[in-house]
Amino acid sequence: MSRPAPLHPRVVAATLAGCLTGALVHLLVLLDLGWNPGRTAVGLGYASNFFDLQAQAFLDGRLDLPADSLGIEGFEIGGRTYMYFPPFPALLRVPVMLVTHEFDGRLTVLSMALAWLVTAVMATKLLWFARRVVRGDGVPDRREAAAAAVLLAALTGGTVLTFDAGLPWVYHEVYAWSVATVVGALYWLARAASSPDRRSLGWLGAFVLAAVMTRTTGGFAVIGATVLAGAAWWLAEGRARPHGRRLAGGFVAAALVPLALSVALNQVKFGHPYLFPLADQVWTGVNAHRREALAANGGHITGLQFLPTTLQAYLSPDGLRLTSWFPWFSLPEAPPVVRDGVVLDQTYRTASVTATAPLLLALAVAAVPGLLLLRDRRPLRVLGVPLLGAAVVPGGILAYGYVANRYTSEFVPLLVVGAVVALWTVLPPLLRRSRRRAGVVLGVLAAVTVWSTAVQAVSGLWSSATVGRGEPLVRLLSLQHRVDDALGLAGPPVLRDVTDLPDDAAPDTLAATPGCDALYLATGDRYEPWVLVESAPTVLRVTVHRDVRPGRILLATYTGSVQRQVYLQTRADHTVRVVVDDGETPRAGRWYGVYPETSTTVGIGTDPHLSVVEVTSTPGGRVAVFPSQRLGDDWVIQPGRLAVVSDPQRAQELGVTVTEGAGRPTRLCPRVVGTGG
Repeated sequence: MSRPAPLHPRVVAATLAGCLTGALVHLLVLLDLGWNPGRTAVGLGYASNFFDLQAQAFLDGRLDLPADSLGIEGFEIGGRTYMYFPPFPALLRVPVMLVTHEFDGRLTVLSMALAWLVTAVMATKLLWFARRVVRGDGVPDRREAAAAAVLLAALTGGTVLTFDAGLPWVYHEVYAWSVATVVGALYWLARAASSPDRRSLGWLGAFVLAAVMTRTTGGFAVIGATVLAGAAWWLAEGRARPHGRRLAGGFVAAALVPLALSVALNQVKFGHPYLFPLADQVWTGVNAHRREALAANGGHITGLQFLPTTLQAYLSPDGLRLTSWFPWFSLPEAPPVVRDGVVLDQTYRTASVTATAPLLLALAVAAVPGLLLLRDRRPLRVLGVPLLGAAVVPGGILAYGYVANRYTSEFVPLLVVGAVVALWTVLPPLLRRSRRRAGVVLGVLAAVTVWSTAVQAVSGLWSSATVGRGEPLVRLLSLQHRVDDALGLAGPPVLRDVTDLPDDAAPDTLAATPGCDALYLATGDRYEPWVLVESAPTVLRVTVHRDVRPGRILLATYTGSVQRQVYLQTRADHTVRVVVDDGETPRAGRWYGVYPETSTTVGIGTDPHLSVVEVTSTPGGRVAVFPSQRLGDDWVIQPGRLAVVSDPQRAQELGVTVTEGAGRPTRLCPRVVGTGG
């Protein structure tokens, strides 16, 4: 194939229009509608620092990580802790950590932004290369350029990667890089299948290695596709070409060298070519249901028995929930129905690819007949193998007994390659007809792209606020309330004067405690059905009289995973301190003096963003900080409960008076309770 001509202004304009549109949507979600490039998915940074820990281990000359550093995600083997994620995103951190440790634990947003850029570049290069393969070197007309711009906007902003951007932590970062490296590998595979040379085969090997060192399922898929493409090229023309054996060997090396390195790494860590021993994961040791799932499925959670459940979850046409309140759609109301009596590990609310990316999925399906019906067989050989490789990638999650919305990221390479192929094989006949009909086609493409980008952006922002909590969640629910109020909508259901949170509340339901001291949001998630939106701090005012006696009085009890009592301890010299006792290791504030017949205050406040309770005294300062959530034996997370204890008799015996004062009131709850549906 001849060298590409200089880019035509129409190609440049279409590329910029599509990619900048996708970038705007994706980056707004990644940065959570603000500017905080160091943000993490949760306030304490858990799971946003895993690759930093792995990078530091590499710098220390180790594969294993510090004990307990990964929490429930760690694999404890032979007295060492390993991370099951392959290390490519960690390797990208090494140059930064060689220079500074200032950004440790806060590099995930930057990493995911870089992954998006690689995806956008590779998808764009694949799109215009595919046009040359199918339609030659001519300049695209205005209609084709417009269709290309719309498609690039859908590929860069309208896939589940935008949802993933809402939560910058390891689970989503690995998918950002998996898609980037797999799409890059498939582009270079098409280039090599068209006309192999040292450059294309070198880049192919590099991207295949990066893919298998990011996520094994995607890596193995492109390794298989590389071997198949090499065989197809050899049979079609390689045997008759000079240096054909050497070029065919390049395909083999691009596949087998990454495979060998991946197998060697996994063998060293886990003693298996590609699996990791779930029985040795910390989560398995603490979670009874994980052990039940392993026992029911022969010691692992992979197999074809899960297909009826996973196919329904990931491809059902009704895999989205529509509501009568802003923003009018969300993830399905409940996790997928488990079919055929199988035991899955975990299941979360999951939107289907069919419902969220209908345009891209339809084009991916149409790409197959689009290629087969071409008279020229060369596009089938050049683009067919990358399309087949992309189609194999989701096989891993379809046969995996764990359903989550992020897993639909496995379909993105198929959507990219399939949509690009269909753009130049299926759409041109529709665009060449009358101007009016072409306008309708382009309008439909644009409308469905807007739908997909809106769904993914809203879902990403909602997941970011729900998981991160704190001010972002209050801000998002306030926006929902204002929009619903302006449009005269009833809004989501509101439960008033709730003392016990119900187990069967629908997602988006709000629950307010008496006096609007706290507001909760129902998530629809079976593992954490309610999250705290906001709460008013509890303020207890203690007046110390002249006849104060030594002793202590119970002020409040907080029931989380551990029950804690908050005491005021007194001495006869009019000094007091606050003590928080969990039954094992009491935490005491400093002693401080209180003039006779004057007061000290004890504050107990919950920080939803950090999921902690802080106990303070004035004067005296901070006494203790402890988790605010209650973790049951079944690992279902519930908000903790605070109960103020009134004991006037004991207060009289000590020579103090305890009254409950007014803390800072909640902001959102009174507005929601006043007008909620």
